[in-house]
This record gives sequence, structure tokens and C-alpha cells, in this order.
Amino acid sequence: MMTIKVVLLISFALFANLLYSDIVFTQTRGGGETISLSGIVKDVTWDHKSIVVGGKSFFISRDTKVIDQKGNRLKIDDIKKNADVAIDAIPHPTGFIIKEIVVITDRGV
Repeated sequence: MMTIKVVLLISFALFANLLYSDIVFTQTRGGGETISLSGIVKDVTWDHKSIVVGGKSFFISRDTKVIDQKGNRLKIDDIKKNADVAIDAIPHPTGFIIKEIVVITDRGV
């Protein structure tokens, strides 16, 4: 009887862990050509899961790399509204998933 309780407790803990984790499954068609775009961030969701640049919505995943112009790593939280960015993304059935975001601080113009 004790082993059944332990198995049920472990199963419940694993199930709860899966419910609260950020597991994302992505799928691309035909290899997914990378697109590049630069512009001003018009909107950032409160959870930093997506941004709008150039009128298009882009999704941010755990694998999204955020860097500055010099290649220094930044946090997702460093992306703010009105930031100047360059994006490399791949098509997704519901939009685009960002592979890399470069936050631009000096265009040199």
C-alpha cells in the first residue's frame, strides 16, 4: 500500500511540473528559410514571449539569442518598446520564431 502512495505522489509531482514548465514544440515547413528584418520594437508582451516589429509579430523562444552590436549577451528583459533591433527569424505556422535579436544602440549615421 505504501508503494502505491509513493508512485501516485511521484506521478502527481511530475504532472504538476510538466504543467508549469515552458515546453514548446515548434514545426517548420520545408526547412524554414531564415528572414532578416530590422526596425523599431512597437510592442512587447508583458511576459516577453513576443514582440512586434515592422507590423509583424515575432515569437521569442528559450533558444532565442539576444545580443548587442558587439556580440555581448543580453537578457530578454533588455528588449523594450521603441528599441532599435535587427532580427533573424524562421517561419512558423502561427507567425515567426526569432533565432537572434541584435539590439542596435548606434547605427553610425
